[in-house]
Amino acid sequence: MTMTRKAAITVHRSLAEVQSLWRSSDYGPEQIDETNATVTFSAAPGDRGTEIHVALKDTGPGGPAGKVSEVVEAVAGSRRLVQAKDELQHFKQRVETGEIARSEASPEGERVGRKLKQRPAQPLAESELQKVGA
Repeated sequence: MTMTRKAAITVHRSLAEVQSLWRSSDYGPEQIDETNATVTFSAAPGDRGTEIHVALKDTGPGGPAGKVSEVVEAVAGSRRLVQAKDELQHFKQRVETGEIARSEASPEGERVGRKLKQRPAQPLAESELQKVGA
């Protein structure tokens, strides 16, 4: 079984500049392994910069264990796709602003591990409501 997972982003820089920065050690993504991914660059419509498309190839064994491997691959492939999207977003931020945006709520940034550990929203306790003036 072969699945292709895709991620894309538009960077507001010229095609030549984006390709050069992608390959540089200062800006290039750390988690996108080009042996298992195809990365393509194209001019964005309306002269709006450059589109970067990443297609991740996931291959799992067939045979009797096919259903189990499909489930494992779905989880692992989803994680790789989220990592690729994170890397694209971080690349865009570094290229366009010179830094990766951080917030006080998540100073380590938006990463896959943090997203997977999130819990469902819950109502605030009375003391928390008073703190925010509600």
